[in-house]
Amino acid sequence: MTIPNFLIDQHVHSSYSPDSNSTLEELVRYALALGKPAIVTTDHLEYDCKYFKQDVHIDWKSYHREVEELLLRYPMEIRKGIEVGFRSDYKDVINEYLAQREFDVILLSAHNDGYLDFSEKAYHDLPIQQRLKHYFMQVREAVDQMDNYDIVAHLDYVTRYTTYPVDEEDIVACKPVLYDILKLIIEKEKVLELNTTGLYRQGWIHPHPYILDMYVNLGGRAVSIGSDAHQVGDVEQGFAEAIEMLHSVGIREVVQFKGRAPYLVSI
Repeated sequence: MTIPNFLIDQHVHSSYSPDSNSTLEELVRYALALGKPAIVTTDHLEYDCKYFKQDVHIDWKSYHREVEELLLRYPMEIRKGIEVGFRSDYKDVINEYLAQREFDVILLSAHNDGYLDFSEKAYHDLPIQQRLKHYFMQVREAVDQMDNYDIVAHLDYVTRYTTYPVDEEDIVACKPVLYDILKLIIEKEKVLELNTTGLYRQGWIHPHPYILDMYVNLGGRAVSIGSDAHQVGDVEQGFAEAIEMLHSVGIREVVQFKGRAPYLVSI
């Protein structure tokens, strides 16, 4: 499966996130080697991050300085994105932060509920249905309460970290809340991400094929592809499989963003 040159990975972390060691220059050089016209980084914004036990912010002063230096040395467009870890108790602070800055694309995620990160073992010691339904309720809250975002990232993120495999019947049992989430995405004209990291965790691309089929059956067509790369060599990993998956449900275009304006790329 050929990956189009104009298809840009819209979920990439650089060393401006605390969980990545890949520099912005390394990402630029890698994208050039792939023949890409642009890159976008989507580093983390997360207040009271339970994983890192602190607020996670991008050092924008250093970021802008480095971007200016790189633009002088490389024929590459560098787009500015961000991944927002939503919590309802920080909604106003998040919106204020986003309103003060300009972005090309904003991802929306749910990583913790104010008590536990959804990757923590203590969370996954809970019964599977309690875990999944609680997590999806957090996602529904994020999608509903936020307006200033473009893409809903890794919708079934919680399944990456389960102690035991999650079966399709576990996903199906969450149909009512998943229906609400997908209808909100469509009604608010947001974009559903296919996040390929899942291939290398639980064996499927986020979201689970059952969820993607539900989205398409509800009339959803707007999708994005992101690798969720935290090291340079993982950029675009699994993209061939993601394109094949989209073809299987009749989707042959993906949505990309520049200056928050959507445009379509054929796949």
